[in-house]
Amino acid sequence: MQSLKSTIRNVLLGAGAAPLFLAAAHAQINDSIRGAPSEANHFIATPEGWQHPMTPWGEPDIRAKLDMMQASRVPLERCSGYSYRFNAPPCDMSKAWLTEEEYNEALRRWSSSVDVSRQALEEGNVALSLRTGLVDPNVPQRQTNLIVDPPNGLLPALTPEGKRLALQMGSDWALPGEDLTFDGPEDFDNWDRCITRGLPSSMMPYRYNGGFFIEQAPGYVIFRLEMIHEARIIPTTDVEELPPEIKQYLGHSRGRWEGTTLVVETTNFKATNPLLNLAVVGAPPGNRFPSSEQLKVTERVVRLNDDTWLYEITAEDPVILTAPFTVRYPMRHNPDYLMPEYACHEGNTIVRYYTETSRYERANPTPEPEQAPVAVSADVAKALNGRWVGRPRIVTVDLDIELEFTDNGDNTVNAKLIGTTLGEINKPLRDLTIDGRVVRFTLPNIDPWRFQGELTADGTLQGIVASAQGSLPVTFRPLKRK
Repeated sequence: MQSLKSTIRNVLLGAGAAPLFLAAAHAQINDSIRGAPSEANHFIATPEGWQHPMTPWGEPDIRAKLDMMQASRVPLERCSGYSYRFNAPPCDMSKAWLTEEEYNEALRRWSSSVDVSRQALEEGNVALSLRTGLVDPNVPQRQTNLIVDPPNGLLPALTPEGKRLALQMGSDWALPGEDLTFDGPEDFDNWDRCITRGLPSSMMPYRYNGGFFIEQAPGYVIFRLEMIHEARIIPTTDVEELPPEIKQYLGHSRGRWEGTTLVVETTNFKATNPLLNLAVVGAPPGNRFPSSEQLKVTERVVRLNDDTWLYEITAEDPVILTAPFTVRYPMRHNPDYLMPEYACHEGNTIVRYYTETSRYERANPTPEPEQAPVAVSADVAKALNGRWVGRPRIVTVDLDIELEFTDNGDNTVNAKLIGTTLGEINKPLRDLTIDGRVVRFTLPNIDPWRFQGELTADGTLQGIVASAQGSLPVTFRPLKRK
């Protein structure tokens, strides 16, 4: 992919011209948002007198080689994912946009950064290039999160039925304190199996392979995606609707032009895809976000100028969600973007190897190592003694984690994971350390979820639980005393 840093001067000039907020960011985007920088167009100006190009057959020309990765570091929810750190200042839940000064400074830092993976490749160091290329380069964005509606930047709550279905979904990503088992393909989701990321997830940035090509032919728009090599063929003229009994992984899409804005509505989904998955930074952990056959997805694409497109997607599913939600972010056209083969298919070995390993481990269990008592002060031992329960914020499931600390009577304690809402565990906590009133441990399950927190004056154990899936705030409270 060609570096985008040659556009830095124009971006800075556009940001510098930003006036006061002119429109609500959660309104639907359309042709009217073009003009001076504002919230509505993500502070990306349309030059005065700019004319939207047209195709030779008379439709608005939105053909482009876009890269979702340009917004890859923007988390899905406000203050989600990497924003949580132990003892870090609280995240500002009211902040939807960086200030002009913050954004300009982020752009300046980015313009002087080095793409280590690309540099290593140019120097012939293929191994270093591969090791450092797990996350494609991104571009600083003005928005602080992808969700623009609800205006608080958070996913709506799931319905009781949505949470029930979430617990039935297969996934190879463990929730905190969960033990996973695998016996076949149904224990994995469709992304794990290289079938599809589904909608709306496939239209949101991941950490790599974010190519999004828009191609056109008379009466059709094609969305071609790099990840899992998917192509969506979308008619823009009247077409016969599919009968409701015909369901497809990516549904049935129909497009129309509202001025020069492309609007795509998609229905007729198979209820087998996660509505969202960990392909989206800051998405709920566990890859258990169900969808139903009543899912409807509406997309809008607006070309703001010669270089920048604004993309929006709204998901509504009354079976799963208590309200719809909308994601929006800009992308810049990169004519030199290279989209190689994404060699992922259901015949890959991940399902077979995970299943074989899981069966072997269950047939040949490894005893959990004994936990050495941890030295603490007498008052901390007394305060910790007993059972504790905590519920991290995971929108898809109500996951209660139950711990037990034992005061050994000699200024030492031991601790174990009793279990979670998903089942009993009864294993010692791993790597338990207590430094004063700061407590650290790893939950004993297949994915290492690490807790770090503090025994507070009000008698709670407050901190974060984190893994490769992200980090979540959690407060453990005494359940009962011995």
